[in-house]
Amino acid sequence: MAHVTKKEADAYDRMMDAATCISELLETSRIDIDENDLEVLSIYIADNAPAVMQILKRLTKRCVI
Repeated sequence: MAHVTKKEADAYDRMMDAATCISELLETSRIDIDENDLEVLSIYIADNAPAVMQILKRLTKRCVI
């Protein structure tokens, strides 16, 4: 079993909490996605949060309603 620090475990827990929130958000959409793909996508987005946040920051700066 790999050695995991408390800091690493806490970061993983935060990422999984974010994945749960993302999954719940996607479930409210009209997107037809099976449960396994939803889980994989949600974890991927949460695990890549810094890149996703940079993309969304650029989006909000360009979109004016």
